[in-house]
Amino acid sequence: MKIYAILFLLIFPLSKAVLGQGKVANFNLSKGDVIEDVMFHYYDEEGFNGSVLVVEKNEIIYQNTFGFADFENKEPLDANTPFYLASLAKQFTAAAIIKLAEEKKLYLDDQVRKFLPYLPKTYDKVKIYHLLTHTGGVPDYFALEINHPGLTNMDVYKALIDHKNLDFVPGNKYRYSNSGYVLLALIIQVASGQTIDQYFANEIFKPFGMSHSFVYTKATLNMARVKGYTTKFKLDDYNLYTVGDGGIYSTTNDINKWLEVLNSGKFISSSSLEKLYTPLVLSNGRVRKYGYGWEIGNNLDGKYVYHTGGLVGFRNYLEQQIYSDNRIIILSNNSFPNILALRNILIKVLDGRLSEIPEDKR
Repeated sequence: MKIYAILFLLIFPLSKAVLGQGKVANFNLSKGDVIEDVMFHYYDEEGFNGSVLVVEKNEIIYQNTFGFADFENKEPLDANTPFYLASLAKQFTAAAIIKLAEEKKLYLDDQVRKFLPYLPKTYDKVKIYHLLTHTGGVPDYFALEINHPGLTNMDVYKALIDHKNLDFVPGNKYRYSNSGYVLLALIIQVASGQTIDQYFANEIFKPFGMSHSFVYTKATLNMARVKGYTTKFKLDDYNLYTVGDGGIYSTTNDINKWLEVLNSGKFISSSSLEKLYTPLVLSNGRVRKYGYGWEIGNNLDGKYVYHTGGLVGFRNYLEQQIYSDNRIIILSNNSFPNILALRNILIKVLDGRLSEIPEDKR
């Protein structure tokens, strides 16, 4: 029997569950069971199409996919079909920069023009850490209205050279800039001697068994991947070649592998990892809860880090609770508008605030 009760979870008192063919009284649902009910509601009633993975204390307690990777051909999703990550890719770029800093191939307070000398002199005070924290004043390329199918990192670089001006004095403000992360990807190329797709493949994807992750390029154009759609199931697919700010396709499984590696110290040290998760301080002393490629939050139990990602038909969410080793990974490919509401319910399940489905709504 399908369950349509999730919207009432917060207003109806929770009753003891009576489940199964034998109707065993006082049977307690596992958190994975509750999440399954939540997800079927969001699939049946809210239109969710995508992949979900939930981790508790570093163990996967729920994983499933819902709907289609290709609506035209009715190709169902499976756990190995990569989604466009959008801005969830920024964490890979930030970690790569930190890794290169550990290897002394760059320093976080290096001038950006040291690696990209054709940038105008207005960039003299822009440092690498400014790009990581969106405090460099670099204009977002979407605001420059240069976005078009096939846009590359070099197109963005040239546009910034021609535009010349920064939006503000570096360090004075926080303003989200995809262009800044494109510049970071170009810096990775110069410092490592590899193209950005080679770097991610050789230093992250292949070594850590992320076999369903890749950078979207002309060479990977025809690889198996999820297509993006509007909520009306009209094709609204990804078509850029910019990397650093986005540009990566991956799966919930591969992302979970990456987070295990990242948090274990196998890619960067624990002290470097702390930099990723530390809020920035502006020149006026104000704190903005963004680290290096991660938003930062706190609840009664401690710190958690997260990021959203959205472009064309894709809407994604990733969260790690630092204090508990709990994680939520949500990837969707149909412009799903209620991803934060879904996150909030999954958090309540993980925290133990939702443990059973109301009996009269089964």
